[in-house]
Amino acid sequence: MQFITGQRYINNADLQLGLGRVVGENHRMVKVAFDAVDEERIYAKDSAPLSRYEPQVDDLLQHKDGWKLTIHEIKNLNGLNIFFGVKENGEEDVIPESEITDNISLDRPADRLLNAQIDKQKWYDLRQNARIHQQRLSRSALYGLTGCRTALLPHQLYIAHSVGKRHAPRVLLADEVGLGKTIEACLILHQQLLTNRAQRAIIIVPESLTHQWMVELLRRFNLQVSVFDEEKCQEIEHSSGFENPFESAQLVLLPLEMILESPVREEQILAAKWDLMVVDEAHHLEWFDGELTEGQTVSDSVMAYQLIESFAKKIPGVLLLTATPEQLGRKSHFARLRLLDADRYHDFDQFIAEEAEFESVADAIDLLIQRVNGDDQVPLNTIHDQLKGHVHQDMLDQIASLNETPENGLALINQLLDQHGTGRVLFRNTRHSVQGFPQRALYDDALESPEIYQSNQQAMASLTPEIHLECDDPLQWLDNDPRVKWLVGKSKQLKHEKILVIASQAQTVLQLEQHYRDQHGIHVAVFHEGMSLIERDQAAAWFADLDNGTHILLCSEIGSEGRNFQFAHHLLFFDLPGHPDLLEQRIGRLDRIGQTETIQIHVPYLKHTAQEKWFKWYHQGLDLFNKTNPAAHHVFTAFQSDLQTTLKPAALDDLIEKSRKLSDELLLSMTRGRDRLLEYNSCRPLEAALLKEQAEAFEQSARLEKFMHKVFDLFNVHYEEHRSGSEIIRPTDEMHGYFPYLLEDGMTITYDREIALANETFHYITWEHPMVTEVLELILTQELGNTAFAVLQNSGLNGGQIFLECRYLIQSTGNSSMQLSRYLPPVNQRFLMAEAGIDVGDKLTENLIRKFKNSVPMNVAVEVLKAKISVIKRLLKKADELMQAQLPALKLEAEQQVKQSISNEIERLQQLASHNGQVRDDEIEYLKNSLELAQTAIGQTQPQLDSIRVLVTM
Repeated sequence: MQFITGQRYINNADLQLGLGRVVGENHRMVKVAFDAVDEERIYAKDSAPLSRYEPQVDDLLQHKDGWKLTIHEIKNLNGLNIFFGVKENGEEDVIPESEITDNISLDRPADRLLNAQIDKQKWYDLRQNARIHQQRLSRSALYGLTGCRTALLPHQLYIAHSVGKRHAPRVLLADEVGLGKTIEACLILHQQLLTNRAQRAIIIVPESLTHQWMVELLRRFNLQVSVFDEEKCQEIEHSSGFENPFESAQLVLLPLEMILESPVREEQILAAKWDLMVVDEAHHLEWFDGELTEGQTVSDSVMAYQLIESFAKKIPGVLLLTATPEQLGRKSHFARLRLLDADRYHDFDQFIAEEAEFESVADAIDLLIQRVNGDDQVPLNTIHDQLKGHVHQDMLDQIASLNETPENGLALINQLLDQHGTGRVLFRNTRHSVQGFPQRALYDDALESPEIYQSNQQAMASLTPEIHLECDDPLQWLDNDPRVKWLVGKSKQLKHEKILVIASQAQTVLQLEQHYRDQHGIHVAVFHEGMSLIERDQAAAWFADLDNGTHILLCSEIGSEGRNFQFAHHLLFFDLPGHPDLLEQRIGRLDRIGQTETIQIHVPYLKHTAQEKWFKWYHQGLDLFNKTNPAAHHVFTAFQSDLQTTLKPAALDDLIEKSRKLSDELLLSMTRGRDRLLEYNSCRPLEAALLKEQAEAFEQSARLEKFMHKVFDLFNVHYEEHRSGSEIIRPTDEMHGYFPYLLEDGMTITYDREIALANETFHYITWEHPMVTEVLELILTQELGNTAFAVLQNSGLNGGQIFLECRYLIQSTGNSSMQLSRYLPPVNQRFLMAEAGIDVGDKLTENLIRKFKNSVPMNVAVEVLKAKISVIKRLLKKADELMQAQLPALKLEAEQQVKQSISNEIERLQQLASHNGQVRDDEIEYLKNSLELAQTAIGQTQPQLDSIRVLVTM
């Protein structure tokens, strides 16, 4: 196919783009501008889904200024067509190919029918069925959130729904460990991509988590991400037409370390256009609030903060995944908020002052919740006094009248949550508010310290004494350290259980693995920072294999970040980390929502060493082995130096008592004020529960299975039951053309969420799975099924009558990110034309036709068409006239609907902005611009004849 600048093309896979215009090409790629939707797309020439737009003589052609002419002659000049003809007023004129309107209406079904191209009735029915499903999906606010391999957890659905529907969301996801903030981020990303709110996204993660993110995105969310490293960047630069390698993919995943090492890649990322950025482990970014002195350098974490800050200034949407605000500390937490909105969060002292008012507001919300739950004894004057000075008088008046209007209670709670705190940009759920976590059980063992450590002061003062020995044999400690014997004994005692062993140092892990293998003949998996990503994933998979895998995984501290081993229930600490956050991260690899059993935590420690001191402080001072402690970070900061220097037992007991007292005070404070407001706002229970109900209803897995079986039958895809709730599908030699996402060797699929969660090797087919979305697109964009012929037998109608069923598709074209389908779903307008030229669709309904229709041999259908060609042309013209007559009313209704929907959103955000500075001006401006563009797009809407069926009575 030869492409010449100025030629006009149709995207067969997406007719909503309108008419495209070639604006550039090279030996491999072609760039096409779709001016109707203000988009440019780049295609590979050999696989572009493009068809040249070539109107014929006698066709009616529209100029981009709106006037039309009937084509009388076509000339070609340098590969471009020029159309000569007569305008509606009788004047002769010319329309060059480049001047054709960008919004076109194609009558391909009519052309095919009049040329006796008739499809089987089953294909026609499938097309109508697919259209119904596509329209239902486009209307749903939950589209993009229910089709992933995740449990429908209310708190995750609430956050994803709240954030995913926004334009360019900028939020901090800071759930406590184990609650699934990675899933929340991926749900938001998935919905933004599926609904075209975002088209290009970049995901920046620690190098150790790169492969895990890639696998999770593919396995859970069916998102195929391009993983970039320096080698891939160089390969793209040398072998493709892209000067900037990051412009070659829509969804990019890469390690933070790679960008820090290459200023060139940083500049290329900044130069590429992104809609959304996701940053994992954002608590490792360090804000430097000051000026560098001469010769002073900054740490890698400060450089990383500055790097992400430069990206956040340019990329509209930002999702930061981070530790909880309590773990971060206030200033570090404030630094994360600065990345989202530097104008709003510019003064740390002001931020602290604003937080001071939260406690009384939270107390008032507590009392309002009690009233909503039926406790009418809660005094309204108490609520009034707590809110006085924090809210406007009109809200105080509504509080005072709650006895007369109790139904307003929930709305008042929501208003208070909207107007106070950081709840619009920060989401943080806690284990206290989310149920479903297991219990923890601690088994500690005090072991005698060996002589090799007692003579070494550094070893006795270290949490990892083995690395401080100075001897010729680096493995000598293994025969002397009682923890090694203890570890092997536990491994044998729990030989039928999966055991996760964590040590601080990779060196320790490797030496323990060698000891297991050489001295005991036990082969264990290892996991440490010196391994490649593939090696780590292979080790994790070997450990996860219930049939043929190892029952022991030894991992260094990096195993405590991002990895999920909740199928195991025994956690063995070979040593203790030097920070309470790291200890919680270790436990969090097993202690996650969905864990089915009590977590067995086994901790050995050496008597009279730093290990004993730290163990007692963690256990008795913070109670960390039994439950999470959001105050642990603050307590550690307060007593870190004392903890390092305390040696005598009496001093340790005093330190533990002080730590316990401060922890209790902080935890009490955190349950009041800011902490509770965040908890309320991160998951409003009634809304979250309703979302789960709606998601379960929206899934319609049984309906999907029935639809896909019809698809498989017509495309000649083989399917058979595998076992209850699953089936095997595979290609056949008779398969009807290309079938999306069908593997050559076949695949096991399920439509059931619970079965999919329990069987990760099964492909989970949902309405959002790319196989289904592409099948719908394939059915609706191909011509097969847009014509049909049937007879109506025993219908009670007189024989020999002919009816023409015309279905028009009315959908607005516009920038895909405008989300027009949300406000104006495609309308499928049906006319059933009788020979008299009147629409009788309300009498001869689809159900009646389904009851009486039958197929006829193709030769019979063709003969009838030839005999009735003039009647069919007349009825087609009449149907077009009826469609055009109804179009103004449909446009007016659509415009009113769009105006009401978007205006309501604008008004809500404006009201919220007047009380809460977290609503960005660009969000409101985006909606105002969307309203204007939507009204313009609706005004330019033209009906598209989508399918025709001839019906003859017998």
